[in-house]
Amino acid sequence: MWQNIGRLLESNLGFSAKINEKIHLSSGDIHHTWKIYYGDTPIFVKSNLREFLPNFKNEAEQLEMLAKSQTIRTPRVLGIGNSKDASFLLLEFLPVQPFTPHSAYCFGQQLAKLHQWEDQPSYGFDFDTQIDTTPQLNSWEKRWNHFYSEKRIGFQLQLASEKGMIFGDIDEITQLINHRLADHTPQPSLLHGNLWPKNCAAIGQSEGTVFDPACYWGDRECDIAMLPLCTAVPANIFDGYQSVWPLSDKFLSRQPIYQLYFFLNRCNLFGGEENYLEVRKIIDDLLATP
Repeated sequence: MWQNIGRLLESNLGFSAKINEKIHLSSGDIHHTWKIYYGDTPIFVKSNLREFLPNFKNEAEQLEMLAKSQTIRTPRVLGIGNSKDASFLLLEFLPVQPFTPHSAYCFGQQLAKLHQWEDQPSYGFDFDTQIDTTPQLNSWEKRWNHFYSEKRIGFQLQLASEKGMIFGDIDEITQLINHRLADHTPQPSLLHGNLWPKNCAAIGQSEGTVFDPACYWGDRECDIAMLPLCTAVPANIFDGYQSVWPLSDKFLSRQPIYQLYFFLNRCNLFGGEENYLEVRKIIDDLLATP
């Protein structure tokens, strides 16, 4: 794999150098990651089995789409390739660090500007993506309540059912979500789509970055709903966001509906009693609320 990476970097960067150092960062839930030095240039490497190559191509296209908005920093894509046994994605290595109150505020402003970028009349994306490794269906839809209830909640509930996790009647829950969002017609925004706190960070004092996207055009509240799931996320992110594009007063009533999607995905990926109980609680609360 490393020989192939070296050849690809030489071709894409336009100069020849050796891979001087390889630092194994993690063997995560999904991918292996490294920081390497190509000459003096730090590179971030994400690798997996050979059959993951389409996933890495998909991720690269999303990062380039986010970068096209010129609103928020993403790591520059330096190459995608494979070897006999592995596939890999090569990215600019960004010196990320925890948010300070000021950098969090700036990141919130940048996120709001991303959500304001371009006009898009429909919800979806030009191709299906993945949230982590779960397929994310993105065929275009004019009505947000149909898109979200069917392509997000209904699809994840069906996956859970196939794995033996039953949360109730799928049609009943899907129709409930459809009904709850029936009067909500948000402007389609380009979403990061998987904005867990681990997928964003600060760069310096006044800039943030995002990575590991699951992009589509949808309700901006879906991105914002993820941030409170980690107590370490500074409230300044919300303050910065509100200074550019204030959220609706009804956001908090919709937040559990949007968090449900991400907990369902974690159930389907990792199982676990904690994830199951989170999903169970949200669904029970929704069913109990007129």
